[in-house]
Amino acid sequence: MKLVTVEDLRDGNVIASDVLLEDYTVVLSKGTVIKDPYIEKLRELDIYTVYIEEDAEEEAPAPKSTPKTAAAAPKPAAAPKSAPNASAAPKAPAAPKPTPNASAAPKAPATPKPAPAPKAETKKPASPKLPMEEITILKEDVQEQVKSKIKDILELHVYQKTEGLKKLSETAQNIIEDILEDDAVVEKVYDVKERSADIYEHSLQVCTIATLIALKLGLSEKEVYDISVSSLIHDLGLRYLVVRYEDQDINLLPAKEQEEYKKHSIYGYTAIKNEDWLSDNAKEIVLNHHEHKDGSGFPLGTDLVSRMTQIVSVCDEFDELICGVGKARVRVHEAINLIRNYSGIWFDDDIVAAFLQLIAVYPVGSRVKTNKNETAIVMRQNAHFPERPVLRIVEDKFGQVIQGEKIVDLIKDTTVVIQSVIK
Repeated sequence: MKLVTVEDLRDGNVIASDVLLEDYTVVLSKGTVIKDPYIEKLRELDIYTVYIEEDAEEEAPAPKSTPKTAAAAPKPAAAPKSAPNASAAPKAPAAPKPTPNASAAPKAPATPKPAPAPKAETKKPASPKLPMEEITILKEDVQEQVKSKIKDILELHVYQKTEGLKKLSETAQNIIEDILEDDAVVEKVYDVKERSADIYEHSLQVCTIATLIALKLGLSEKEVYDISVSSLIHDLGLRYLVVRYEDQDINLLPAKEQEEYKKHSIYGYTAIKNEDWLSDNAKEIVLNHHEHKDGSGFPLGTDLVSRMTQIVSVCDEFDELICGVGKARVRVHEAINLIRNYSGIWFDDDIVAAFLQLIAVYPVGSRVKTNKNETAIVMRQNAHFPERPVLRIVEDKFGQVIQGEKIVDLIKDTTVVIQSVIK
């Protein structure tokens, strides 16, 4: 599938993923064939980007602006013939008869040449628009397969019956191998989007980001594996709760419900503490992933938090904020600012620094306002500069739609900065 702006949609494109409103109401379902009225409706609903099937995009008819070549220009008329049947050709005037005193016979006047045919007007073909380039940690098909596998395994798990959980050991190893297929994996800036509070997708997202940070910080192969596998089961205890935690700020719940929610890491640890296929480090991560180095976390309020646990904890805190697990959902840039604020307080500075280098502040497809009061869409990220993406300006400072394409690379044009994200 391919992420495109609504302005780039064409009649006949096929929707590849449900188009949702902020409250997750489905506007267009997967498989819908786009028609012009749908595009207009998306604009009215302030929906700026959608996923379409890539094959449909490639098979769409080419624009009709392709110029014809000069070979299609009409050929010049042939020279007139003297044959009597060539009625369409003009007759050449007869040559005068020679006179006796003429030293040389006068030459017949030259046959007039036809006027040259007008040259076909050639226009420069329009430059192709800059396509969106979304960078994700796992490939789309791998992500769907792994999420489905995590869901199947965790849903079959019953408290104190953990036989099936060992299958996640292989899943964790597969995730690591898939990430390591890209030699430059820790040098990129990745797009992570806000979404619904799906506990299985949350577990996968925490796993992939935590694995990246562990690799970036140069942890050993065993430590990377322990971080990966423990991330997949870090919220196992949530399955034992009756407290509603989706899109809920637990700090605003009644005290009894807060207390129950904060036990989920103990429930998860109790379920896996006797598993010999998990290391003590992995078990400690499951127990302490909500603890902070200043002692302000839960469930124990300890300040003895390992670096491996902190790595998972940073990723868990971030992803909870953008998908609404135990928290009210916020935008990606807001979640990143919150993580930044706790650097050196809840988490070690270098762990936060590694996280900030990997995650895009403004994911591809975000609609933003610049310091010049122009409206833009984020088209792609710049490696090593998570806050300086490439933008397509779509409206000028007066709110007028930009004709043509205006691309601003914030690495090259340092006079432009993003000031806000448009909801």
